[in-house]
Amino acid sequence: MPSVKRHFLSSLPAFLCAIGLASAGLLGATGAQAAFPDKPIRIVVPFPPGGAVDSVARIVAQHLSQAWGATVVVDNKAGAGGAIGVEAVARAPKTGYDLLLGPIGPLTINPSLYPNLSYDTQRDFEPVVLIAGTPAVLVVQPSLGVNSVPAFVDLLKARPGKLNFGSAGSGNITHLVPEYFLTTVQARATHVPYKGSAPAISDFLGGQLDFMFDVVPTAQPHIRSGKFKALAVTSLKRSSALPEVPTLDELGYKGFDITSWWGLLAPKGTPQAVIDKLNEEVNRGLQTPAVRESLLKLGADPLGGTPARFSGLIQSELARWKKVVKDSGAKVD
Repeated sequence: MPSVKRHFLSSLPAFLCAIGLASAGLLGATGAQAAFPDKPIRIVVPFPPGGAVDSVARIVAQHLSQAWGATVVVDNKAGAGGAIGVEAVARAPKTGYDLLLGPIGPLTINPSLYPNLSYDTQRDFEPVVLIAGTPAVLVVQPSLGVNSVPAFVDLLKARPGKLNFGSAGSGNITHLVPEYFLTTVQARATHVPYKGSAPAISDFLGGQLDFMFDVVPTAQPHIRSGKFKALAVTSLKRSSALPEVPTLDELGYKGFDITSWWGLLAPKGTPQAVIDKLNEEVNRGLQTPAVRESLLKLGADPLGGTPARFSGLIQSELARWKKVVKDSGAKVD
């Protein structure tokens, strides 16, 4: 018995040390979450100010700032189809203070377009939360005289390759959605790439383009003014911003479902406690009237959900756009 007692007493310091280390780990994780944020947060937008991506980032930044009494800044780092801004966050410290407002293109289309991309969406990022989504909308020149998708498809087939469409750049979602549509309806048209959506829209308004698949946030003001003729949206459900515009699915193009989306991501290795705190607060914000109304006014539908939900979406979109890029033969400028 004395030897058993001596063994127990000799093991006690190690046992207590192990408990202490485990407790420290738990307190460290809890403490990291409780302390975050204790300095300014930066949300990187990989596109210039003024677009839909920038607007969504500012809505999220304002909510987080008000909720936590913290400084949350939006940092626009444009260039290379979004790659410059995305890479900046991929290489940032893994603390949660450098975040990415990630749109669908740089995260899930660029990997199939750029053979030497400087980041890997799944390897370099922790999905935090899916924020909002919006369909594209098929808009045509009112002067074409078509008022329905079937009439437009008939016109495309009657004039193969003669009608043109603009995009924000080769490989951009505004390029690949019409390519997917043309493949679906077995028609041809001429692609005119621009360096950004603003010049494409400008030329459309000037009558130099026949049609576009623009995202709802930038298209809706021109639809309301009558300068764009909206024929259909690309989601399975009608857009809350354009409830009068039918979906391609309900018009008979079954399963046509493409939605542009935005989500918040952190560098891979960011503490899970910080990821969870960000996810919880953004989800809470998406339920508030102020955030919801701001997004809906923009033409975006609030989404939300778990990091796992966002991760699953990224995986499925990577596979989808890899096939679309291959089938369309899209190349970067």
